[in-house]
Amino acid sequence: MLRLRFLNVGDGDAIFVEEMAGPRRFRMLVDTGPADVAPAPGSQRITAAEYLKSMGVTWLDTLVITHLHTDHFGGLGAVMDTVGIGTVYSGFFPAGMGRALAKPQDSKSIRGLTECLNLWSEYTAALERKGTCLCPITRQREEIILTQGLRAVFYGPPAAPWTMQNQVWQAMLRGEEPSGELKYCTAKLRNPCSLRLALLYAGRRIELPGDCYGAVWEDQAQKSDLLKVPHHGDPKALTKTLLSRMDPKWAVISCGEDYIPRKDRPSRRTLELLKDQGTRVWFTDAYAPAGGVPARHRSVDFSIYEDGSVLTPA
Repeated sequence: MLRLRFLNVGDGDAIFVEEMAGPRRFRMLVDTGPADVAPAPGSQRITAAEYLKSMGVTWLDTLVITHLHTDHFGGLGAVMDTVGIGTVYSGFFPAGMGRALAKPQDSKSIRGLTECLNLWSEYTAALERKGTCLCPITRQREEIILTQGLRAVFYGPPAAPWTMQNQVWQAMLRGEEPSGELKYCTAKLRNPCSLRLALLYAGRRIELPGDCYGAVWEDQAQKSDLLKVPHHGDPKALTKTLLSRMDPKWAVISCGEDYIPRKDRPSRRTLELLKDQGTRVWFTDAYAPAGGVPARHRSVDFSIYEDGSVLTPA
């Protein structure tokens, strides 16, 4: 049996995957959510580290970091302090311990990128000291057998922006100074260059696309059963073509308990696309569309059995 738990980490992503076959459990975390999850009235939000601890988890076989925004990897420090980790997959790893330089005149986007690169450099150095295997995803499609019954298919972004992004980031971590235009461009590429992950189990396909905008991968979409909606359900998350090709039965939107007007998320357009497709939607936090009743939970849980049957959340 495969269990997928979409954790309520507020406005961020963390997905705990657990396969129970025989005497041993395979455990994987896809993204770690933010470092801090502020309490909110009526919400049961929790950090990924606190959730793992509450479940008695002391070891993760696999960790996937889809991209370098702190709402997806900021919680890794606390996770490392809570559990051992066997292997980490990412589309970018620093070549040695380095530090990107910040300038007072840098834009907000470049400052954010610089902070993320330095934090990721610190985290990966700590992982190496602990003996964790760091496995870069370097191809646009890479299939990995996780267990006898569970396969993962990683999808990388188009080669040109991916190569440019990684070259600029390595240069920054060497203390070099690429142009402000290049730094800004690669800061904005983080979402569309997210690693995408599909899990294949018992004839079911689960899509975990990080924050990759729908228009980026709509031509690669395949029939799927369960979708983690990209980028917290904002207007760029989905396209009609993408949803038509996937035709998911179920979807989860990772978001906070409140609508964020300046980011338009979760977006009414995205919710209407899902409704028109006939997809049933859950939210990780206590968010509800107008007129709806919010659900309060620590995680949105699915179970997929070996015969392919699926137990959905209440």
